[in-house]
Amino acid sequence: MMKLSNSQLEKLLALATEAALTAGRYIATFDRSQLKVDHKAAGNSLSSQVVTQVDLHSQTLILDVLQPSIEQYDLAVLSEENASEDNITEHARRQKHYFWCIDPLDGTLPFIEGSAGFAVSIALVSQSGDPVIGVVHNPATGDTYQALVSDDHPVLQKNGLPWHPVTKHRCVTLYIDRSFEGDPRYQTCVEQVDRLIKTKGYDGLKIVNSCGAVMNAIGVFENPPACYLKLPKAQKGGGSLWDFSATAAIAQSSPAFWASDINGQALDLNRSDSNFMNHKGVLYLHGIECEPFVSEGNLMRYSPDPCAPDNHRQS
Repeated sequence: MMKLSNSQLEKLLALATEAALTAGRYIATFDRSQLKVDHKAAGNSLSSQVVTQVDLHSQTLILDVLQPSIEQYDLAVLSEENASEDNITEHARRQKHYFWCIDPLDGTLPFIEGSAGFAVSIALVSQSGDPVIGVVHNPATGDTYQALVSDDHPVLQKNGLPWHPVTKHRCVTLYIDRSFEGDPRYQTCVEQVDRLIKTKGYDGLKIVNSCGAVMNAIGVFENPPACYLKLPKAQKGGGSLWDFSATAAIAQSSPAFWASDINGQALDLNRSDSNFMNHKGVLYLHGIECEPFVSEGNLMRYSPDPCAPDNHRQS
């Protein structure tokens, strides 16, 4: 496999940052009263099915900035508004050494509703599924998060400066997707998380359900102690590769952050059979030990998917 040099990756990080800022400026200045909302075939939640002209134009702006790198380094592109579940194995991301993984507007639903919780997310992912570069821009605040995963010269920055968030309180914030509240496993899962954190001496649990997947993960990084989780499910959905690739790169750039599937294994960011992440779930942590969540306290032992064909065998 071709390996990009650190200097090449630094240039690509700068380019991804430029692309995210360009899209972010457009999103921040768009008059939301002029939104035109359409629907697309996607996952099984409303947030995955809505699309606006802002999503589409943001994608165009990003690709215009990234196009020279796509040609120069022979990169594939996976972007939410161009993605399809058809012929996954033949997609260029499965053949090329690296691919850009883009969510031009994550959190479209809160954007439509006139609230915060949306972001631009751009990642560079290797063919093996490892996140290499991650850039997240929050148009509502103007904050930009950058990461470059490297053994020699890792980068983790917020607004161009080294970023090291610290724990300031003893109450754990649990970030969840709004759709999870309708899941039959929701109450059991929240009770289990509450039990786990109290055994570790934390004071209690605060639930936040107003953001898209990208800002949920950023919220975990910014506000420790915190957790963001998505349980595995049989139905397609559970977020997509572009929802988690950039924040996974950010997580890998700091020993204080944790990002994995629900069982503590590395996220499968170049999945061969789907763009969705429903198969193994997602877990982000900061300021909390991962061990209680992924070993004897594994949440799936207490919250089996009622739609899974073998759920009657889970305990």
